[in-house]
Parts: sequence; structure tokens; C-alpha cells
Amino acid sequence: MISGRTLAKALTTTAVILAVVGSITAWMLSYQGYLPGDAMVRTWTAAKDRPTDDTQANDTWVVGDVAVRSRFDAVTGFGLAKGQDGKKLWEYVPPGRTRICGSAEHADASVLLVAYGEEGGESLEPAPRGKGCATVLALDLKDGRELWTAQRKVTTGRFDEGSQFMDAGGDLAVVTHDHRDARMGRTKDDHTSLRAVDLRTGKPRWTAAMPASCGPHSVAVGKEQVFAVLECGGKEADEYGYGGTEGAELHVAAFDRATGALNWKNPMDARLPVDLRAIVSITSTDPLVLMVGRDGSLDKGTYLSFGQDGRPRPRIDFDGDHGKIDAADPTQTAIVGERMYALAGRWQKGEHHNLIALDLTTGETVWKEDLDEPGAALLARDDRITVLGEWSTQSSAITDLFVFDAGNGEELDERHFRDEVTGSRFYEHEGRLIAAGAGGGLTFAAFERW
Repeated sequence: MISGRTLAKALTTTAVILAVVGSITAWMLSYQGYLPGDAMVRTWTAAKDRPTDDTQANDTWVVGDVAVRSRFDAVTGFGLAKGQDGKKLWEYVPPGRTRICGSAEHADASVLLVAYGEEGGESLEPAPRGKGCATVLALDLKDGRELWTAQRKVTTGRFDEGSQFMDAGGDLAVVTHDHRDARMGRTKDDHTSLRAVDLRTGKPRWTAAMPASCGPHSVAVGKEQVFAVLECGGKEADEYGYGGTEGAELHVAAFDRATGALNWKNPMDARLPVDLRAIVSITSTDPLVLMVGRDGSLDKGTYLSFGQDGRPRPRIDFDGDHGKIDAADPTQTAIVGERMYALAGRWQKGEHHNLIALDLTTGETVWKEDLDEPGAALLARDDRITVLGEWSTQSSAITDLFVFDAGNGEELDERHFRDEVTGSRFYEHEGRLIAAGAGGGLTFAAFERW
């Protein structure tokens, strides 16, 4: 006969075992995204792209209720509104044998600027009309309708110009015009300028001539000013246009948004000239922040910030006490107001990341949150920072989502993905996470809290 004490002890032991098993089961369900309140689940996946080996000019945007994807052969819009579930809404295909060769970084007022043209070879003669990356097109992202087209001055038919020769902001579109020879040396003519037009109609607003001995490198439209990186100085080109970039230095300039008048122009770095070998891009306009890789790569470099009057602010190096920022990956940083948020790598028995907040006015670290495992991407919105983490050691796919308070770095939420998440860009829309596909024909997929 079992005594009462023995029975009670057995029941207690059983209860402990059940509690432990229950805790482990709950943890596993939560970790794998099967526990309500802890999970992120996939709600839809948009149709895949047509198979191709050419991914040139591939970029994505989320504007309003439309997700947009651009490739060399088409620009496509997918619906994000309730009930659309990633449905293909429209597609724009460039005419004839032309292909899309560039797109503006920003799509404002539901308008996207893209450029297309036809390969024209490398002749010293100006490329025929339409050849090279010569035609700028404004697309209405609500329905894919063509709003207007304009011709750029293009000297060669080469397609390696990048896409920083145009940008949009508010009701303004700005396009650079710059002649170059087949060896990319600047030629002397009267066409080097910035030209601004109405974003929706294409009607000319103003033309800003370049300062003496300068030509445009890239442009970005801010709320109050238009900013440009300029190539200035260097030897005068010979009669064939060669040598015009030797010894040139990069400057940064601001133009009045309403008139195109030059407000200020400064060397990019007051301490050490930045030559044309550097990789430079305009990361933010309000405030103005430039990403600079001096040695022709983004392995080492600096973020340079400027006030609205052109006064330089303290620099922020990619690599520092905060860790190392992967500047080549745009999903690793975000700028909101006067702060930069970034994932900064550190090595501690494997790769880990710090989530950091940097004050652009002082260059100092405001707060730093140590993450246990690698972070894949971050999104900054309003007063919160969302971090996507590759927490699984078995796969490089994203498995977790964390939300932090932008003010002090306090963790506010933690979620686990039930389904595999892959992507090259990520967006937030109406409480959902939108992942833009990283390859294999993937376009967009949506995930929501559960």
C-alpha cells in the first residue's frame, strides 16, 4: 500500500516534470513562431519575376499602397491595400529595344523617375537620340501611367553611369546633364547643368549652371535645398576631351529649391581632398549626410554630415568603438531627424552586432544595445527601431524580429518568424513587414504579427 507521503511526493515530481516539459514545449513553439503573441506569419507572396540572368537596375520601393520593383526589362507595381495581397496591378515595359538603366533613389508624391535607352557603343561622337542612358521617364505609381519623358545629354552609349544623376522630392524632379567622352573624361560645352522640372507635369522650373571648373557627380532633392556632389578642378581636357578628370576633387554644394541659385559650395572634406577614386553617395538630405569610401571601396570610410548652411559636422567613421558599420549594405543604417541608427558588427566568438544610435550634430554615441546574435537589417520609423535578426545557426534566413525604443534603446517587442524570410530590402506598411526578394525571381512577401 502506497503511503500518502509517497503519493504526494510522486505527484509533486510528476508536476515538476510536466512543468519542465511544458516550458520546453512552449519555448520551442515560441522560437519557431507557433505561439500566439510571439509570432510573425506570412500572409501572402506576390507572383515571381520572369526568369532572367540580368538583374541590372534592380531596385524596390513602397509608396502608399503600392510596392514597386524595377528591372532592366520592366517596372512593376504590386498592391498592398486590404484584399489585394500582392496582386500585380500594372507593368511598364520600355519601348523597342531599349532597357531600363537607372532609377531615382526616392519615389515621391507617388511618382518614380526611371531612365532607359539603348546601348550605343563607345564612340567619341555623341550618342544618337535615345541611345545610352538618355531618356528620363516619370511614372505614376498608382497605375503605372507615363506622365512625361525628357532627354538627357549623353555623350556615350555606355550604361555604367549609375542612377544618382536624378532624384525627386515633393513636387520637384532634378536631372543632371553632363557630357563625357568615351573614357569618361569631362568635355567642355554649355550643357553641364542641373535642370529642375515639375514632378508630375515635366514643366521646366529652373536650370542651375555649374560653378566654374565643376561638373555634377550626383544629386538629391531635400525639403529646402537641392544638394549635389560635384567634381571640381583637374587639368583642362585636351582637344579630344581627354584628361579632364585628372587631379579633380569632390565638392558638395546646395542650390535653392525654388530658383536653382547656388547657396554654398565646399570641399567635401576640409582636411583632406576626396578624389574621384572615392565611392560617394548622398545618404540623407535632411540633414545632409554623405557616405564616403576613399579607397574605392566601402570597407573603410566615413559618414560626413553638414548643416543647412554647409558647415561641416563631426565625422562618423564606419569602424570605431561602436563596432563596424557595413556601409555597403543600405539595410544596416537609417537616419531619422538628427540621429543615425546602425547595426555595427563586433567579433565575440563569432559575428555579433550592436544596435547603436549616433547623434549627427556631435558624432557621439547616444546609446548602444548589444545583440546576442547577428542582425540582418533595421528599419527606423517614428519612435521605434525594428531589427531583423539571423538568429538561427543553421540558416542565413531571417528568423526573428525585435522592436526597440528609438529614444533609449529599450527592447519593446520580440517575435519569431514561422516561415522563411529572405530579402534584400524591407519595409513597414500598415503594421506588416514587406520583404523585397533578394533573387531567384522573388518579388515581395508580407508578414504580420500573430
